[in-house]
Amino acid sequence: MELVEGINIGDLSKSDIFDNLSNKPNILKIKSNDSVSSLNEDYRKFAMEIVKRDDQFHDLKEGQIINGEIISLSKKEIIIDIGYKDYIYIENKLSDFKIIENLKIGDNIDVIITKISDNPFNIKGSITDIIRLNVSDKLKDYYNNDVGLLATVKEMMPAGFLLDIEIDNIIINAFMPTTLAGINKLTDEQKNNLIDKQIYVMLETLQQDKGVYVVSRRKYLQSLINDEIKKVKNDFDENKEKVYEGYVTGTQSFGVFVEFNDCLTGMIHRYNIHPDWNNDKSWRSIVPGMKINFYIKDIIMKKRKIILTQILRESLWDNIKKDKKFDGEIIDIKPFGALVKLDEETNGLIQNSYIQKYNVKLKKGDKVKVKVVNIIKDDRKIYLTVDKEK
Repeated sequence: MELVEGINIGDLSKSDIFDNLSNKPNILKIKSNDSVSSLNEDYRKFAMEIVKRDDQFHDLKEGQIINGEIISLSKKEIIIDIGYKDYIYIENKLSDFKIIENLKIGDNIDVIITKISDNPFNIKGSITDIIRLNVSDKLKDYYNNDVGLLATVKEMMPAGFLLDIEIDNIIINAFMPTTLAGINKLTDEQKNNLIDKQIYVMLETLQQDKGVYVVSRRKYLQSLINDEIKKVKNDFDENKEKVYEGYVTGTQSFGVFVEFNDCLTGMIHRYNIHPDWNNDKSWRSIVPGMKINFYIKDIIMKKRKIILTQILRESLWDNIKKDKKFDGEIIDIKPFGALVKLDEETNGLIQNSYIQKYNVKLKKGDKVKVKVVNIIKDDRKIYLTVDKEK
């Protein structure tokens, strides 16, 4: 259909139509979504053709997302032109400042309609609600794909920590239980050191608890273990004298457990603790949270097990070979065989089949001569048999 002056509907974009009509006084006035009054019947028909053609004039509804152009921007409100009979008005809130600070007049932006009033007619909308919807979708994707999120630790509570996570300028409130704050249990000093720190976490659940998401730093750190242990293995192969620093996470009578490189854990056998620490008084002073230096002694990639030492020296394990013979001591009897101590840090196993073969009676504390029948380096296992040769 052709407008006077040769303007054809097919040649006009939506914005062109409104520009042309708005520049012609007394031509038409949109009274509602489906009625147009005009002094000229041809213009009335033309305008109604536009109404039928353009979905923009369908009834607007609360919750509808629509695109428009910013025509006014102030500290109090943003006004969006959507080419409708009224603009969309967006109230500026202090909490939304980060989201709107980069907006400018002329920008095209999506807005969600939050309220439509009839008397007087008024449309209110929100930009941030759309972003929050997008953030919610992103969080689902991050949860399903175990994506790490950068968070700021704001406050410590008896059961955990309150965190802020910023996504698309929206602040997400999160809670991290103390049990999920590290690979191992944190000391009080380590907990305090987290305040005001930026750390990476993963969503533990998508279900909000009291308006906050539950997150886990442990889950994030565990996702790093495979790559980090490969890196340490490469370093170990190149330089076996590289010194590492870590934190003691616990002690047992046989050794010290250490956390290092944020996500890795290893053990220093008591035999390999520095002599200054290897007496009863000094041993008792080794407590969780203490800083400690050490070397890598061995890495068992198959089990992601790391053996540490403070003393660089060769052990029986470094030179053990099949058919070698040793004097050992039975340290335990298991359903599957007898555990034999070969030196301070190396044990082997006599399987039941060999015990039955040689018809020997073994008990804890027995001294026994053994021969190596198999070594599995990847599992750090030594299989033995009773040596009956004279």
